[in-house]
Amino acid sequence: MTDQPFQPAQSVRTQAGSRVPYPEVAGPRGQGFQVLSLDLNFASGLVVQENQPDSDASESGEPGDEAPELPSHAIGSFGVDFDATVRFAGNEAWKIGWVQTVESADFWVLYRSGARAARHRTRLPQRMRDSDTLKGCWYGDESREKADPNNPVNIRLMDDPVVPFHHPSHTGGPGLEALVGWAPAGCGGEKEFWTWLVAVREGANHQPVDVVYLHHIHWKVVFDCVIHGDAGTPTATVPAASGVVLLGEGVGQGGATPVLGGSGVLPRDEVNQVEHLPDRE
Repeated sequence: MTDQPFQPAQSVRTQAGSRVPYPEVAGPRGQGFQVLSLDLNFASGLVVQENQPDSDASESGEPGDEAPELPSHAIGSFGVDFDATVRFAGNEAWKIGWVQTVESADFWVLYRSGARAARHRTRLPQRMRDSDTLKGCWYGDESREKADPNNPVNIRLMDDPVVPFHHPSHTGGPGLEALVGWAPAGCGGEKEFWTWLVAVREGANHQPVDVVYLHHIHWKVVFDCVIHGDAGTPTATVPAASGVVLLGEGVGQGGATPVLGGSGVLPRDEVNQVEHLPDRE
């Protein structure tokens, strides 16, 4: 696989949401790619919602294993919505769209039982491709289009990371039996992402052969809240600094390299454990 031979100067930027076209980016054999418009929409804050696990979460168990009961609720972010229009000049078959990598992560949900407290801690040990498609390197089937020299293409990425939790009480699971019957009381930690707007020429099995980086966005979600509610509907008190935080954005690849191969993140890729905290007096 070859990356683009030319990276535009990082100081050349168009304010997010502007309709002023970005500078044209050259491909490896004379192709031209130009971002005509780019909207980067995101919002801070967190919200309690019903848990809606990914459709491929069922793949996370080993054959014969009994799957633990899925968390009933989640602390959700308001997420991001990236929308781009890109012009293409050239005569090869290229696709334009979004790819995303999730960095190693560490987050937790606090549970209480009387004076006792413990965290259900979840870690993603390594950075991975963030995707729900088996075809190619893309964030999703809906987040890429075939490049058309006659018409600009519009591509969009929407993502709203969550931290799941059990309500009104934890139901256990492998290694988490100590939390059975404990009530949720809060959350903490972060999930960090790099997102790229790219042009890709694919080879066999939809694998990328050439990659041209048009734009990068570096962002994270800060999970910090207090969870309320006994047997009723849970609510949360959320500090102002919680939710999506934009860490940086600009033309080109930026300061990270995407993970373009392998499967997207599944529950089996995460490490779960119980961390007991000092009892309250």
